[in-house]
Amino acid sequence: MLDSDEQVERCLGKIFVENTILERIKDLCLLGSRFSGSESEIKAQEYIIEQIKNIGIKHSEFEFKYQGWQRGTCNFSIQSQDPHVFPAISLVLAPSTEEDGIEEIIVDAGGGSEIEFERIKDLVSGKIVMVHSGKTEDGWLHRRIKYANAVNYGAKAFIFANHNPGQLFPTGSVRSNRIGEIPAIGISKESYEYLVEMLKRQKEIKGRIFVFNHYQMDKSKHIIWEIPGHITDEVITIGGHYDGHDIAQGATDNAASIAVLLELTRLIKENNVIPNRTLRFIAFAVEEFGVVGSTIYVNNVNLSDNVCMINLDGLVGHIPKHIACSGYEELFDMVKGLKEVLPYDPTFSKNIITASDNYPYLCKGIPNLCIYGQRSDPSVGRGYGHTSADTFDKISRLDAKLSLAFALVFIYEFCKLAKMPKKLTEAETIKILQDAKLENNLKLLDKWPFKK
Repeated sequence: MLDSDEQVERCLGKIFVENTILERIKDLCLLGSRFSGSESEIKAQEYIIEQIKNIGIKHSEFEFKYQGWQRGTCNFSIQSQDPHVFPAISLVLAPSTEEDGIEEIIVDAGGGSEIEFERIKDLVSGKIVMVHSGKTEDGWLHRRIKYANAVNYGAKAFIFANHNPGQLFPTGSVRSNRIGEIPAIGISKESYEYLVEMLKRQKEIKGRIFVFNHYQMDKSKHIIWEIPGHITDEVITIGGHYDGHDIAQGATDNAASIAVLLELTRLIKENNVIPNRTLRFIAFAVEEFGVVGSTIYVNNVNLSDNVCMINLDGLVGHIPKHIACSGYEELFDMVKGLKEVLPYDPTFSKNIITASDNYPYLCKGIPNLCIYGQRSDPSVGRGYGHTSADTFDKISRLDAKLSLAFALVFIYEFCKLAKMPKKLTEAETIKILQDAKLENNLKLLDKWPFKK
């Protein structure tokens, strides 16, 4: 009988002689966007469950209710010396305008940081505020922070412009599990540059926004399955979200990571690999609505056996990998010590990812990692993510195979560590977030669950 190391080597061989991983990515993408509340979300649930059953593993489901939202009509135009209509879409969880829409002066707030808003604070109240998705004067900020700044400074509506070219307008949520305060739309970089130039020439431009969306309470579910390990009372959760945005296939974000979860399960099961610790796989729902699904999950289940959470979000799409260790020194040192056994070198950091499914685990003091593909040019930010261009043709066969191989070896070797990093107390978790200067922004986003 082969030992587990040899069995994992056999799994690696199969990864590179089979094309299953790329086909599974395509399967998920061709189901549709898997947007929360859509028919394609249900198809994705059925697909994942069917694949798990075919592998010969039992699954469980965690159902929950959340604030649902469906995209409706969106129109955006300017009234100036050169009237113009721009392609635009509503941002997720943004409210509708009133029947007559909103007609107001447009104000450019640049990157949308508090520094930039403070500079124009006397011009913002009651106006349509426009920001871009790129780096701000206060570093990289999530879209929801920029929206919250616009709300707090009294904006009447919010325009979020892509900073990457290609006539691609971005989407994404403006709040987490609740409808936002003001209408919000996404426009392309090209539209944004046109508006910026017009503002230079005319000083004042009136925009007109009409949006009609639908929102109601809805329900969804996570799909959960396990592979028992030698140490049964220590569980490592391997998670990733299966939902995408309704304007795209959501190939890299995050169908490909779900395909990796399924392929990891198949390879481990078929080759009789017994991990050192039990692996709990979770295909999370409703991540794109503001990390809603996983937050509800961790607040309603017993996590006492959970010693670590490994989150795969955007794992595939760029061959270099980044392993973010959530500001936890002990975890960082342990993970960095695995460098020599990994199939290729990743970047290790203590970065804290707060906009993905590892964050709720961090809030519970559970050591957590987020692994994602690292772009060669960080200035592009999401790149094709959250746009209609996030499609499976962007993923090469080599990328898919190397990503799967990396995940397999990392998870297997991490499970073999003699001990897991200790869980954090609430005080220790708060200190990590405060040291990273995240407290104010997390409170701004209603994502600070601590009483302090």
